[in-house]
Amino acid sequence: MAKISVYLNSNSSQGDSSFRAEELKKFFFRHEMQVKSPRSIEELNQQLHDDVQNGTQYVFAAGGDGTMNAVSQSLVDKNIKLMILPAGTANDFAKELGLTNNLKKITQIFNAQTTKKIDAINVNGRFMMTNGGIGMACEVAATVDRMRKQSLLFKKMMKTIGKETYSLVYAQKMLTKPYHARRVFIQSKDSPLLDPRVSTPMILINNQEFIGGKFQVAPKTLNDDGKFNVTIFLHQNRMDFLKCTLMMMQGKCPTDDKNLISFETDDLSLLSLDDKPLTFFGDGEIFPEQKEMHISIRPQALEVCSYKGESMLCASHSLDKIDMIQ
Repeated sequence: MAKISVYLNSNSSQGDSSFRAEELKKFFFRHEMQVKSPRSIEELNQQLHDDVQNGTQYVFAAGGDGTMNAVSQSLVDKNIKLMILPAGTANDFAKELGLTNNLKKITQIFNAQTTKKIDAINVNGRFMMTNGGIGMACEVAATVDRMRKQSLLFKKMMKTIGKETYSLVYAQKMLTKPYHARRVFIQSKDSPLLDPRVSTPMILINNQEFIGGKFQVAPKTLNDDGKFNVTIFLHQNRMDFLKCTLMMMQGKCPTDDKNLISFETDDLSLLSLDDKPLTFFGDGEIFPEQKEMHISIRPQALEVCSYKGESMLCASHSLDKIDMIQ
């Protein structure tokens, strides 16, 4: 019997009914499960602190990538396994881990005990697990977050079209807003740039291949190898930038694009050369603005439940669990 804390986020865009408390308790009836719905980030952090102290073995986070980000801050380097119950918009992290919103499948993965330890990316003291960055992608994430909070109609639309929301907001910005770039100083021992001062519409920091559900920005990037990917866009006009990002949206890597710089590292610094600070997003969440950002890796920092085609039945299971795995 495992000790489990479940955190439900009723504000997630999908709001999947499969993850209601009564349904969860039906599927995990053999375990000691507490279902919680904290009303503030302070309450969430206190409850997670209590979980760490009282020997909780698993934390389930029901929501999107933002919910995962909020929960995982307290679990980095702790002896607690994280299970994602995807009920957000893009669900990038859940997709990377092979998780769906099918509660029966979630139960099977839990019982099979297929877990992995992944790296956490530290951005000025705050962690992220998937992708983030500055520039256009950050503007899109901020716009989606703001409109979701302000407009009930927009939130209903997100429930209908899911991850396509990000593509629509991106298209709207590209078609109606002025094209602009940020001046940034980039420092990393692994950077191939001859001049560390760049003018860029977007810099992405990647711990996995996809962002926004469909943009393949960092092919072959892994979340457990002690490094993260840095992708720098140097396009100085709207059409070249749009052509590059549309190829990524189609799952193609623009390898012949000379204005696209990509490299792997474990340490990076970004310094704004403009008069305004840098706005960074990670896991779909907007981080505090800073003039300078130091980004590093925390290897094997978070243990997560995952499924990548492993057998759901294995010799390590006792006979009394077989009926739970069927």
